[in-house]
Amino acid sequence: MKKGFISERWEKYSRDKRWWSILLDFLFLVLILAMLVPNARKSISAFVVRHTMFSPSESSKTIFLDEGDWNMSLISYNGEKVVLSELKGKPIFINYWATWCPHCIAEMPSLQNLYNRYKDKVHFLFISGEDPQTVLRFMDEKRYNLPLYTILGNVPSAFDSSSLPTTILIGVGGQIVLFKTGAARWDSKKSYKMMDELIEP
Repeated sequence: MKKGFISERWEKYSRDKRWWSILLDFLFLVLILAMLVPNARKSISAFVVRHTMFSPSESSKTIFLDEGDWNMSLISYNGEKVVLSELKGKPIFINYWATWCPHCIAEMPSLQNLYNRYKDKVHFLFISGEDPQTVLRFMDEKRYNLPLYTILGNVPSAFDSSSLPTTILIGVGGQIVLFKTGAARWDSKKSYKMMDELIEP
């Protein structure tokens, strides 16, 4: 009996393939097909990024903030207005993010772990330009409890970034010790070591 077209193709494909190679090809095909579905695209992208992230590294160049930088004003989702200069005395952790950003979503679990560990020793500012209801809905669905802010007025050049996510870490002495664009693994040993050294130099 003559083999069908699909049977012939399968036999030719699988003849020189190992089982794990076939499995990888199948998973890759499923991933490609899933990426064609708009609702699944963001979740899949976040999953891939989350499993390929690295720990952040301190900046090689130290930048000290000037008076204008310290005047950056924010408002919390609770309605509390904050000027950056009021937060002096502790390290300041600033993270720009958005709910539509897969890389932001990917690093959120590790950011929550970092916040849980250092929230009493570091000022955390999670900043989004989105509608607050959209952000709060996302936080509620994911069960995150991060301190949320919106910027009032202009962003000083020292904190300006066109990339999401962007994370800026300011030392007690008023210097930017980290300016990181892109997702990172914030709950790694390396990240904790960096934070510990910043808190107790």
